[in-house]
Amino acid sequence: MTASNETSDDLTGYGEGERAESSELKDPWVIEELQADLIDQPLDFIFADHRRQRQAALMLNMVAAGDFEERGMRDLIKFLKDDFVRHIADEELGFFPLLRERCLPEDKIGPLIARLVDEHKDDESCGATVTGLLENRLAGHELGDKDRRDITAFAEHILQHLAVENAVLLPIARVRMDDASLKALSTILKERRAAPK
Repeated sequence: MTASNETSDDLTGYGEGERAESSELKDPWVIEELQADLIDQPLDFIFADHRRQRQAALMLNMVAAGDFEERGMRDLIKFLKDDFVRHIADEELGFFPLLRERCLPEDKIGPLIARLVDEHKDDESCGATVTGLLENRLAGHELGDKDRRDITAFAEHILQHLAVENAVLLPIARVRMDDASLKALSTILKERRAAPK
């Protein structure tokens, strides 16, 4: 593990036990499922989804290093196309607006949220490119050096984004969001998952 990855791990908000559990996954090609009842604690739900994104980033680094596992690759592609995109919308349509309402001027949350929204745009653009590379690899095409660099850069971008959200944004949310705003966020998350695609 590189020094930058160690830094990302330290900043993602995991305790020692959680980091150990994550590093000892029985199958590194599996992205864990979210616990359905966690949605009633929406900040924990978002944090758990961040953990899944971290697992996806580790898988991307494995692919960039030349590892291949067909089932895992298919699951990774599906995760990036579905769950990852949905998480971005969860934050931008639910979490961020509700957090803005609850924060105080001294929190200076506006510039941070604006930065994260800009990073989400990069995520969507780069994610589409990387997903295409993964689909080509799944079809039997080898990755070129630039492909590997693009995949690695995307994985690092995910980890850095998670570090900021987990170390800065979520702690502010745990202080500022009251029961009513948490319930509203939980309702938004549930409604978005119940809506027909």
